[in-house]
Amino acid sequence: MATITQRYSTAVHARSLKVDPRTSMADPDVLAAMGWADKTLTEGRDRQGNPVRPAPLAVSLERLFSGDNTAAHAIVRTLAELAFEQSWVMKIKISRPAAHDMACACLAWHRNGVCRACGGHGLTLIPGTKTHSEHGCQPCRGSGKVLFDQQFRQDHQQLARWLVSEMERAAGRAGPIAMRHLADDMEL
Repeated sequence: MATITQRYSTAVHARSLKVDPRTSMADPDVLAAMGWADKTLTEGRDRQGNPVRPAPLAVSLERLFSGDNTAAHAIVRTLAELAFEQSWVMKIKISRPAAHDMACACLAWHRNGVCRACGGHGLTLIPGTKTHSEHGCQPCRGSGKVLFDQQFRQDHQQLARWLVSEMERAAGRAGPIAMRHLADDMEL
């Protein structure tokens, strides 16, 4: 059986959202369940009013990784606001435009932080060919990923790491809540 994230990815790209009353796992049902999950995670309360740990990024990240690139704008706005608010807690001076730039860089690194020099392999290319040598890549130090901390000022690195951890924490939170909403509608 397909997971909720696979079903959501299919539903996001569906050409027809025709409702089938015989099922509760049709594309419109999955989209509605994800909408309920978004409301639940944004407000921090489920349908019965019980408290739930808020995760305003969860559904937007699901949309983004399902191929809906318009979700990137919502994620950056949320991340920028989170960064600006957290900067007061961490006692880090940052302006709103700098928080926005940090949010863009963190999301770009989270989506695709592959080193361009080596293509993510960690080894340098032999000049004039597409073959990798046995020498480690200098820009990424052989890791295959862009070095995260080098993208930010020294005093902003802790805040940037916190933003990435918030994205990682929020990823995967929407699916179980959406499934819970679908289960409430199913006849078992």
